[in-house]
Amino acid sequence: MTETTMTTRKDFGAVVPPRSAADIESVANGLRRALQLESVPFFPIVALYDLLHELVPGASYEVLEKHEMGNNHGLTLMRNKLIRIREDVFDSACRGDGFGRFTMCHELGHLLLHQGGVTLQRANAKPPIYMSSEWQGDRFAGALLMPKNLVSPEAEPHELIDEFGVSYSAANVRLQQLSAQKTKGATKQAS
Repeated sequence: MTETTMTTRKDFGAVVPPRSAADIESVANGLRRALQLESVPFFPIVALYDLLHELVPGASYEVLEKHEMGNNHGLTLMRNKLIRIREDVFDSACRGDGFGRFTMCHELGHLLLHQGGVTLQRANAKPPIYMSSEWQGDRFAGALLMPKNLVSPEAEPHELIDEFGVSYSAANVRLQQLSAQKTKGATKQAS
């Protein structure tokens, strides 16, 4: 999925069990903690893919050519515990490009958030956004790449690009999310 459509995504994806933003953040933070990467800004997503089988027993990934993936940048086959990444996206992630890195984290999010025999189904009516597999994958990728504890509340998107290895779009969306969380927290404390 593309990063430029993170907030107004046309593709809702599959309907999955509901997860709050806080729950998704917790999973991303738990992964960083388990890998002892809580204070490391640049998350090593490409290296982590080589350890997928240790993270999720039986999990694997493959890199496929563009003609095999079509318009899909990444795809997670839950039944097989298999992540497929399009070759040009994988190559860009290996070069540290934000879009490729985000895509790989997004697909990892599907694997971690939706394991356990969840059957993904398309919805006839539009369910709440927190039941969107794509929203959940995007939220996970943003939290994994730019954890709240490492992002300055006063940061500007351009400041996050090199430090966290993300695109301007992903940095901008993440800062909006963190600002909304801060505002929501301040409102709760005031009441």
